Amino acid sequence: MSNRKLREGLMLNFNNKPGIFLAEKSGGAIQQSASFLKRLLLVTLFCALSFMLSAPSLVRAEDLQEGTPAEQPSTNVQPVNTAAPAELIASAVPENKAPAKANTQTGDGLEIGPEIIGQPVRQSTLPAPKINDVFIGNTSISGGNLVRDRVGGKVVRATVYVTLKAKDGTVKATASVTPRSGTTWTVNLPAGVEVAEGDTVTAYQELNGNKSPVTDPVESKPSLAGQNKDKLNMPSGEIWIEQYVANIVNDDEKAEAIDLLKKANPTIAKDIKSVDFKINGVNTKTASYTVTYTDGSKSEEIQAPNLTIKQVTETSIGAKISDITVVDNVIKGKLQGTAPFDDIKVQISTKLSMASIDTFNSGKCTVDKNSDKPVEVSVNSTTGEFTYTIPGTVGLPRDQVVGVTVKEKNKFVSCESSTVILASPQKTEVRDPKKLTDDDKKAIDAAIRKANTINGTSKLPNGNPDRDGFPAVIQIDDSGNAKIFSGNDVAGTWDPNNDYKFVPETNDDGSYKLKDGAQPVITIPAKDLVKNIAPKSPVIKVDTDTGKVTIVPPAYKDPGDDTDLLSYTVTYKDADGNDKTITATRDLQTNKWSGPGVNEESGAITLSVEKIELAGTITATAKDNGGLEGDTDKLDSDPATKKLETATVSYNGNGSTDTMDGKKLNKGSKYKILDNKFKAPDDTQEFKAWEVDRKEVAAGTEITVTKDTVVKAVWKKIPVKVSYDANGGKGTMEGKTVDKGSEYTVLPNGFTAPDDTQEFDTWEVNGQKVAPGTKIKADKDTVIKAIWKEIEYKVNFDGNGGSGDMQGKTVKKGATVELPPNGFTPPSGKEFNGWQIDGNPHKVGESIAVNGDVTVKALWKDKPVPSSTTPGKGKPGNQAKPQNQNPAVGGNLSKTGANGMYSLYASLLLLATGGLFLISRRRRNQR
Repeated sequence: MSNRKLREGLMLNFNNKPGIFLAEKSGGAIQQSASFLKRLLLVTLFCALSFMLSAPSLVRAEDLQEGTPAEQPSTNVQPVNTAAPAELIASAVPENKAPAKANTQTGDGLEIGPEIIGQPVRQSTLPAPKINDVFIGNTSISGGNLVRDRVGGKVVRATVYVTLKAKDGTVKATASVTPRSGTTWTVNLPAGVEVAEGDTVTAYQELNGNKSPVTDPVESKPSLAGQNKDKLNMPSGEIWIEQYVANIVNDDEKAEAIDLLKKANPTIAKDIKSVDFKINGVNTKTASYTVTYTDGSKSEEIQAPNLTIKQVTETSIGAKISDITVVDNVIKGKLQGTAPFDDIKVQISTKLSMASIDTFNSGKCTVDKNSDKPVEVSVNSTTGEFTYTIPGTVGLPRDQVVGVTVKEKNKFVSCESSTVILASPQKTEVRDPKKLTDDDKKAIDAAIRKANTINGTSKLPNGNPDRDGFPAVIQIDDSGNAKIFSGNDVAGTWDPNNDYKFVPETNDDGSYKLKDGAQPVITIPAKDLVKNIAPKSPVIKVDTDTGKVTIVPPAYKDPGDDTDLLSYTVTYKDADGNDKTITATRDLQTNKWSGPGVNEESGAITLSVEKIELAGTITATAKDNGGLEGDTDKLDSDPATKKLETATVSYNGNGSTDTMDGKKLNKGSKYKILDNKFKAPDDTQEFKAWEVDRKEVAAGTEITVTKDTVVKAVWKKIPVKVSYDANGGKGTMEGKTVDKGSEYTVLPNGFTAPDDTQEFDTWEVNGQKVAPGTKIKADKDTVIKAIWKEIEYKVNFDGNGGSGDMQGKTVKKGATVELPPNGFTPPSGKEFNGWQIDGNPHKVGESIAVNGDVTVKALWKDKPVPSSTTPGKGKPGNQAKPQNQNPAVGGNLSKTGANGMYSLYASLLLLATGGLFLISRRRRNQR
């Protein structure tokens, strides 16, 4: 469908209002609305599609634009290929080639002609020479940048032409020079001509007919030499020259001369670059200076008449170099003489060639080209010590000669040399240097190898590589001397089946076997290899359980023990504070011991702690038989000491306020427990025993004191007896034995009364009445006595309805009582009619026997009444009943009213329901 038709259709649908937006019925309206929405969506989609199809294509504007050469320049630069000589340094001009479609007008509006583009710029093939600074007063001109070339196999140099013009442009001189070497040049001006203020110099050079450009004029300028010509002061004083007769000044002397000159000219010292110092004369010496300044200008040779030339006659102090070993990385030395060691120059050469050793040591102190160059080292001005760190990490080879020179001011140099040796190992410590063990020998061997190894490289005489570099062989004899053989002396064969590899022969112990006649390279005596060390200390043991102190010597029998042990000594103070010493001596041949109290076989000494002072110290020291040459002193072991520990025995009264003295003892001592001196804590207790470590012991018991011990009193209660006394009664009651002061509960009575007229009343304790169940304090033997009493009964009177009161009485069992007259007020209408006891009537005055509690009750009877009639005043029950105020009417009215209301409510409810039903029905019909 075309876009036009779509648009027309859309407009038609929107303008056709009756067909799209109006509807007669709701159903039709809904359907038409849905249909409308569908059609509207479809039309929108087609419109969008039509718009996209009809949109113009987009093209990048820059794809259609045409660039200009001015905006997109293209340059091709190539260097000019010239055929200059290799020595000639020429600058090349780049060649410009015009790009295609080039815009020949530059940014500033200037046109570049086609005849310029792509053509090289021509220049001379020789560079101009360089002219150095031209100083006023110079009689020569110098410079550089001299061109060279090779012609016919020979090097030829350019000729430099120089022109000197005056300030007004007049040529004062011309000169030329063709140097024979180097790249610098110098021309001398004609005699009588020198550079003046305002002069200028130009130059050019020419080689093989090729001429360089002329340099720009170089104007003359003042020189430091000219400025300082009248300011330069010659030094005074003296200077010492070693080669006085030959008029030769060495480097050190030149340096001193320069220093003197600079000190004489402090303000211009910074301008001095170098000095040419000379001495002349046969008998009388004169000195002169020629000074070169930092700007290159040079003074004339100037005499120094006030500087006295002295001839050196003395020699510098000597230096002592410490032994240098193959593993040292530092050379140490010390100047001889006394401090201060100032202005002394020390130099070390780590290698003197064999050819220069004799010359060096003869006092000339010179070295040849095959020797190491001397290196200056610093010296401690106070001690004169100096050190030099050897370059590298493997030290110096054995037998190399090291030289040291010392130069003091105004003195000849002194020199000394030292030969590098194997390093002496740290001495191996052994118990008996005269009887080395296999382990001792192995330790010595290891010490020698370790001492002569640096950074993993052994410096011993090891074998050549073709013998697999077998290590040096070290043999140590029974005396401890070590012989060191070269690894090349190892005996062996070459295995033809294994590429002729060397196979060494070994001894029974696994060590390498040496060739017959092999000689040691070095032998180190045993005295330099082993060090006798003191024997071990004796051992002191204290047994507190037995109270014994035992001292035994260090081991002395087996290899590695103190086999050269001679004796040991024990010292202490006894219980009275007296010094005691016991020495045990050993026979080195029989191993038997001797001495007071010393065990012959073991050498042990035993002491009792009770015979040693309180908290005393026992000391024991062993002594050996000494070492080898230079180490023969008999050495003592470190002293073994043992301080006795103490313990205190104390007494605890366990509640007592008294005290008892204890005792402080050496642990392990015996102690007898004392008798009790404490008073009991109170009068209810008494001493029973002592308690030690939770066990009861009696006084006089002996104990071993191994720790602080408390002896505590044990108390027990004093027993008292509690008994019962029947006091005439019959039967028995068992009493009880209790702790004194304790509480006791009195038992109920268990006795029978003396007769049937008595009964138990209470108990009596210490004159006090005590009821059964009472707790009493038993602080002594106590008797609890029964107290009896007569049996009594009560006679009581009961009014039996009567009022008032009658006093009863108490009488003894079996007594008779006469019944008294009535004392109660009779009840209304009653009168007394006798007494009644246990249901039996009794009369007043009658005696009765009392054998128990008796209740006497009053009896009553009616009083007689006279016969008569009294008319009544009416009977109850005839009162008029209240009249009902028309109960029927009132009740019916109330009842009828309530029912009416209920009916009314029901009717209204029914009417409302019906109305709602009719309304609902009608609306349904309307639908």
